[in-house]
Amino acid sequence: MTEESRRDLLRFETLSERLISDVESRNNAQPVKSTAWPTVAHIAAHVTSIYTWVSVIIESGERVERVEVPLAKPALDLRRARDDLAERLQADDVDCWVLGGSTGTTAFWRRRMVLETMKHLLDVRTTPDDQFAVPRELDAELAVDGIDEFFAVFLAHSRSTLAPLPGGLRIIATDADRSWHITPDWHVDDGEQADSQVEATAAALLLLLWERADALEERDRFTVSGDESIVQALMTSPIHR
Repeated sequence: MTEESRRDLLRFETLSERLISDVESRNNAQPVKSTAWPTVAHIAAHVTSIYTWVSVIIESGERVERVEVPLAKPALDLRRARDDLAERLQADDVDCWVLGGSTGTTAFWRRRMVLETMKHLLDVRTTPDDQFAVPRELDAELAVDGIDEFFAVFLAHSRSTLAPLPGGLRIIATDADRSWHITPDWHVDDGEQADSQVEATAAALLLLLWERADALEERDRFTVSGDESIVQALMTSPIHR
């Protein structure tokens, strides 16, 4: 296992344990700030289904359908699914299907599960009336990796289905030496000239891409310049759906 994979495994084990602990400490019916998964129990069921799905993919090597059902004991079922997945992530890499339809290895899923767990840890901690706050566990390094993954995995998959952006957009991480230029046809490069620009911490930018922040409404953590219609188009385009 590479050093990067060992880091991802440790992050997954830490974040998933915190997610389970947060689910255990809350009422299953407690509302959260999500229209897709409106309660703690719904989040637990969703993440349990993902952990189980990935475990089967790693074991079989093949793409399988994901099934999501209500859980009788959300925290317990989530822990069992996490433990099963952790066992597979701890093992040597094997070839398996990965998002995008190609063949990859277990390493892909170690990274993917870190970010998936982080996103839903954020969901569990946020009530309907609150603004999504940057989790204390989301440092700039991990946030940059999450942005890279979002573009490499999710944007690459949905690019051909998206309406063109009305102009080029550059997003800049103010706490990391990184920026990303999104062209009107949804390719990402290192270009610096753009029709619109969004500046924020790497973590805030990742929340923006995860549809858990609004750059035009949350001016306390985003600085927007240029054509704001491009930013609006980014936020409303179905990249991750």
